[in-house]
Amino acid sequence: MSKLQNSKNDSEARMYFVNYWADFVRTHTDQEWGVQHTKFINSLMHNAKFYPFTAAKYLEMKQEKCSRL
Repeated sequence: MSKLQNSKNDSEARMYFVNYWADFVRTHTDQEWGVQHTKFINSLMHNAKFYPFTAAKYLEMKQEKCSRL
């Protein structure tokens, strides 16, 4: 994953990350990549608990509207 840190821009970094995980999923068993996926999702959920804004506040800051709010 060191290439991700050396990328020239965000778009390149995102595409590298997508390709990296697509290759990882293709070349590893469900049990192997499932463990990694679970850790990733759990970390997102954990961090979301401590994010200081509601979804509505975040969209307001970005000056965007959401029909669900």
